[in-house]
Amino acid sequence: PEEVEWQTAAIEGKLDLLVTLDFRMSSTCLFSDIVLPTATWYEKDDMNTSDMHPFIHPLSAAVDPAWESRSDWEIYKGIAKAFSQVCVGHLGKETDVVLQPLLHDSPAELSQPCEVLDWRKGECDLIPGKTAPNIVAVERDYPATYERFTSLGPLMDKLGNGGKGISWNTQDEIDFLGKLNYTKRDGPAQGRPLIDTAIDASEVILALAPETNGHVAVKAWQALGEITGREHTHLALHKEDEKIRFRDIQAQPRKIISSP
Repeated sequence: PEEVEWQTAAIEGKLDLLVTLDFRMSSTCLFSDIVLPTATWYEKDDMNTSDMHPFIHPLSAAVDPAWESRSDWEIYKGIAKAFSQVCVGHLGKETDVVLQPLLHDSPAELSQPCEVLDWRKGECDLIPGKTAPNIVAVERDYPATYERFTSLGPLMDKLGNGGKGISWNTQDEIDFLGKLNYTKRDGPAQGRPLIDTAIDASEVILALAPETNGHVAVKAWQALGEITGREHTHLALHKEDEKIRFRDIQAQPRKIISSP
C-alpha cells in the first residue's frame, strides 16, 4: 500500500507478438499471434510430483502427438536450435548482469538479523549480498544455446548439486549419465552427458535428485550434518542402494526417498 500508485484509468500498451504454448484453446490462445500446439498427457513422456504426497508419477506416450503438435521438450528444443542458428552474426558471447536473491538457509539470510532496512528509502546503504540482492556477471554464449540446452553443464562438476545452503559432489552421477545417455561428440558441449529426449531429461533429474537416488540422499544428509553437527544419514541409509529410473516409475509410481 505504501508503494502502489493507484491509476484511475487502465494503462494502455502495445504488445507486438504473443506466443502461447498450450494444448487447450484457452482465452490466452484466442488473443495470441502464434499458438504452438503441444502434446497432451497421453502423447508425451514426462514426470510429475508435488510436496503434497511422497510419490513420483510418469506420463508416458501412448500415441504420437496429433498433426503438427510436439511435446513441450521438443518444442523448446526446436526453439533453442532455431535461435542458435539465426543469432549468429548478431549475438555471440555476451555478459549479462543479473540479480541473485538472498537465498533461504544460507548465511545471507542472516545479513540483517535484527530488522530489515530498505535502501530505497534511504534507511541504509545498498550493499549487494546484505541489504540488496547479489549482483552477478553471467556469460551468455548465444550461438551455443542449443548445445547447452541438450547437455548437462560443467558447473555440476565444479560446484556439485545442492540446495538450502548445502551442496555435495555429483561426479558419480555425472559419470553414470554419460554412460546412460551417452555424451556429446563435438561442439561447445563435447564430452558432456547428452540430454536429447524427454526421457533423457527425466533420467538426469532422477539420477541427481536425492528424492530418487538413495546414494545422493545419503550425501545430502551428510552435507546437512556438517552444518547442524548432528548425524542424519540414518534417514536414508536403508535406501542407499535404491536408484529410481524412468522405466521403474512407468511400471508403477514410486515412493520418494527422504531428503533434506
